[in-house]
Amino acid sequence: MARSKHNHKRRITDRQPAKVKALYPGTIILFNYSGQKIFDREPMVLILWNDLGDKKIHGINLNYLTEFQIKQLFDKIMDGNTKSKKDDIPIIVEDQVAPNDYDDNLPYRNMLKDPYTRLKLPTYKEERKGNPLSKAEAKRQMEVLYERRLKKIVVKADIYRTYHHDKMVSTRVITYDIEGLLK
Repeated sequence: MARSKHNHKRRITDRQPAKVKALYPGTIILFNYSGQKIFDREPMVLILWNDLGDKKIHGINLNYLTEFQIKQLFDKIMDGNTKSKKDDIPIIVEDQVAPNDYDDNLPYRNMLKDPYTRLKLPTYKEERKGNPLSKAEAKRQMEVLYERRLKKIVVKADIYRTYHHDKMVSTRVITYDIEGLLK
Protein backbone atom coordinates (compact mmCIF):
# COMPACT_ATOMS: atom_id res chain seq x y z
CA MET A 1 0.00 0.00 0.00
CA ALA A 2 1.19 3.50 -0.73
CA ARG A 3 2.50 5.15 2.43
CA SER A 4 1.97 8.83 1.81
CA LYS A 5 -0.49 11.13 0.07
CA HIS A 6 0.40 14.29 -1.78
CA ASN A 7 -1.88 17.28 -2.22
CA HIS A 8 -2.17 18.38 -5.87
CA LYS A 9 -5.06 20.80 -5.42
CA ARG A 10 -2.94 23.77 -6.47
CA ARG A 11 -2.72 22.25 -9.97
CA ILE A 12 -6.51 21.92 -10.29
CA THR A 13 -7.84 24.91 -12.23
CA ASP A 14 -11.47 23.82 -12.61
CA ARG A 15 -13.83 21.04 -11.58
CA GLN A 16 -17.30 20.04 -12.71
CA PRO A 17 -19.73 17.33 -11.62
CA ALA A 18 -19.91 14.19 -13.75
CA LYS A 19 -21.80 10.93 -13.98
CA VAL A 20 -19.67 7.78 -13.71
CA LYS A 21 -21.10 6.41 -16.96
CA ALA A 22 -19.80 9.45 -18.88
CA LEU A 23 -16.15 9.03 -17.82
CA TYR A 24 -13.63 7.97 -20.44
CA PRO A 25 -10.09 6.59 -20.20
CA GLY A 26 -7.53 9.35 -19.73
CA THR A 27 -9.86 11.61 -17.75
CA ILE A 28 -8.66 12.87 -14.37
CA ILE A 29 -11.35 12.80 -11.69
CA LEU A 30 -11.87 13.56 -8.00
CA PHE A 31 -14.48 11.82 -5.88
CA ASN A 32 -15.29 10.78 -2.33
CA TYR A 33 -14.87 7.06 -1.69
CA SER A 34 -16.37 5.14 1.21
CA GLY A 35 -15.62 1.74 2.66
CA GLN A 36 -13.59 -0.02 5.30
CA LYS A 37 -9.84 0.41 5.55
CA ILE A 38 -9.72 3.21 2.98
CA PHE A 39 -6.49 5.22 3.14
CA ASP A 40 -7.40 7.94 0.61
CA ARG A 41 -11.04 8.97 0.96
CA GLU A 42 -10.81 11.68 -1.74
CA PRO A 43 -8.62 10.22 -4.50
CA MET A 44 -7.54 12.03 -7.65
CA VAL A 45 -7.55 9.30 -10.29
CA LEU A 46 -6.35 9.03 -13.87
CA ILE A 47 -8.88 6.63 -15.40
CA LEU A 48 -7.36 3.74 -17.32
CA TRP A 49 -10.60 1.84 -17.94
CA ASN A 50 -14.24 2.36 -16.97
CA ASP A 51 -15.74 -1.12 -16.77
CA LEU A 52 -19.46 -0.44 -16.96
CA GLY A 53 -20.32 -4.17 -16.93
CA ASP A 54 -18.60 -4.86 -13.60
CA LYS A 55 -19.33 -1.31 -12.37
CA LYS A 56 -15.68 -0.58 -11.61
CA ILE A 57 -13.19 2.11 -12.51
CA HIS A 58 -9.58 1.05 -13.01
CA GLY A 59 -7.08 3.83 -12.59
CA ILE A 60 -3.98 5.34 -11.10
CA ASN A 61 -4.34 7.27 -7.85
CA LEU A 62 -2.30 10.42 -8.47
CA ASN A 63 -2.41 11.40 -4.79
CA TYR A 64 0.23 8.74 -4.09
CA LEU A 65 2.70 10.40 -6.49
CA THR A 66 4.79 13.53 -6.24
CA GLU A 67 4.53 16.11 -9.01
CA PHE A 68 7.81 14.87 -10.44
CA GLN A 69 6.48 11.29 -10.52
CA ILE A 70 3.27 12.49 -12.20
CA LYS A 71 5.40 14.22 -14.85
CA GLN A 72 7.34 10.97 -15.39
CA LEU A 73 4.09 9.01 -15.63
CA PHE A 74 2.61 11.39 -18.22
CA ASP A 75 5.88 11.31 -20.19
CA LYS A 76 5.75 7.48 -20.22
CA ILE A 77 2.13 7.49 -21.37
CA MET A 78 2.83 10.06 -24.09
CA ASP A 79 5.87 8.12 -25.27
CA GLY A 80 3.90 4.90 -25.40
CA ASN A 81 0.80 6.39 -26.96
CA THR A 82 2.28 8.08 -30.02
CA LYS A 83 3.31 5.93 -32.93
CA SER A 84 4.86 8.28 -35.47
CA LYS A 85 2.36 11.08 -35.82
CA LYS A 86 3.69 14.28 -34.36
CA ASP A 87 0.31 16.00 -34.63
CA ASP A 88 -1.33 13.38 -32.37
CA ILE A 89 -1.11 15.26 -29.06
CA PRO A 90 -1.97 12.83 -26.28
CA ILE A 91 -2.63 15.39 -23.51
CA ILE A 92 -5.47 17.75 -24.32
CA VAL A 93 -7.95 20.03 -22.66
CA GLU A 94 -11.14 18.65 -24.16
CA ASP A 95 -14.33 20.60 -24.69
CA GLN A 96 -17.46 18.62 -25.58
CA VAL A 97 -19.24 21.63 -27.04
CA ALA A 98 -17.43 21.31 -30.39
CA PRO A 99 -19.45 19.66 -33.16
CA ASN A 100 -18.51 16.14 -34.28
CA ASP A 101 -16.71 15.17 -31.07
CA TYR A 102 -15.91 11.48 -30.80
CA ASP A 103 -18.56 10.92 -28.16
CA ASP A 104 -21.42 12.53 -30.08
CA ASN A 105 -22.66 9.04 -30.95
CA LEU A 106 -22.30 7.52 -27.48
CA PRO A 107 -25.26 7.08 -25.10
CA TYR A 108 -23.83 9.41 -22.41
CA ARG A 109 -22.53 12.09 -24.74
CA ASN A 110 -21.78 15.71 -24.03
CA MET A 111 -22.56 15.55 -20.33
CA LEU A 112 -19.55 17.71 -19.44
CA LYS A 113 -20.06 21.35 -20.28
CA ASP A 114 -16.72 22.88 -19.27
CA PRO A 115 -13.30 22.00 -20.70
CA TYR A 116 -11.38 19.28 -18.85
CA THR A 117 -7.99 17.58 -19.03
CA ARG A 118 -7.79 14.23 -20.79
CA LEU A 119 -4.96 12.02 -21.98
CA LYS A 120 -5.75 10.45 -25.33
CA LEU A 121 -5.82 6.85 -24.16
CA PRO A 122 -7.50 4.18 -26.31
CA THR A 123 -11.25 4.64 -25.91
CA TYR A 124 -14.23 2.62 -27.15
CA LYS A 125 -15.79 4.19 -30.28
CA GLU A 126 -13.17 6.93 -30.44
CA GLU A 127 -12.04 7.52 -33.99
CA ARG A 128 -8.38 6.87 -34.67
CA LYS A 129 -7.22 7.35 -38.25
CA GLY A 130 -10.77 7.24 -39.59
CA ASN A 131 -12.11 4.10 -37.90
CA PRO A 132 -13.77 3.96 -34.47
CA LEU A 133 -12.14 1.56 -32.02
CA SER A 134 -14.11 -1.50 -31.02
CA LYS A 135 -14.42 -2.30 -27.34
CA ALA A 136 -12.10 -5.31 -27.68
CA GLU A 137 -9.48 -3.31 -29.60
CA ALA A 138 -9.56 -0.42 -27.10
CA LYS A 139 -9.17 -2.86 -24.22
CA ARG A 140 -6.29 -4.66 -25.98
CA GLN A 141 -4.50 -1.37 -26.69
CA MET A 142 -4.88 -0.35 -23.03
CA GLU A 143 -3.46 -3.71 -21.91
CA VAL A 144 -0.47 -3.28 -24.24
CA LEU A 145 0.10 0.30 -23.00
CA TYR A 146 -0.09 -0.94 -19.41
CA GLU A 147 2.29 -3.88 -19.96
CA ARG A 148 4.86 -1.94 -21.98
CA ARG A 149 4.86 1.47 -20.32
CA LEU A 150 2.99 1.64 -17.04
CA LYS A 151 3.49 -1.66 -15.24
CA LYS A 152 6.95 -0.91 -13.81
CA ILE A 153 5.90 2.45 -12.40
CA VAL A 154 2.53 1.22 -11.13
CA VAL A 155 3.92 -1.86 -9.39
CA LYS A 156 6.89 -0.01 -7.88
CA ALA A 157 4.81 2.83 -6.46
CA ASP A 158 1.70 0.67 -5.76
CA ILE A 159 -0.67 3.23 -7.29
CA TYR A 160 -3.05 1.09 -9.37
CA ARG A 161 -6.51 1.05 -7.85
CA THR A 162 -9.94 -0.33 -8.68
CA TYR A 163 -12.95 1.62 -7.44
CA HIS A 164 -16.55 0.37 -7.29
CA HIS A 165 -19.12 2.72 -8.81
CA ASP A 166 -21.56 2.34 -5.92
CA LYS A 167 -18.96 3.57 -3.39
CA MET A 168 -18.08 6.67 -5.39
CA VAL A 169 -19.94 9.90 -4.58
CA SER A 170 -19.50 13.53 -5.62
CA THR A 171 -17.61 12.59 -8.78
CA ARG A 172 -15.96 15.60 -10.40
CA VAL A 173 -13.95 15.88 -13.60
CA ILE A 174 -11.06 18.30 -13.28
CA THR A 175 -8.96 20.55 -15.43
CA TYR A 176 -5.37 19.90 -14.35
CA ASP A 177 -2.59 22.42 -14.95
CA ILE A 178 -0.49 20.28 -17.29
CA GLU A 179 1.42 23.25 -18.68
CA GLY A 180 2.89 24.11 -15.28
CA LEU A 181 3.76 20.47 -14.67
CA LEU A 182 5.48 19.72 -17.99
CA LYS A 183 7.68 22.85 -18.13
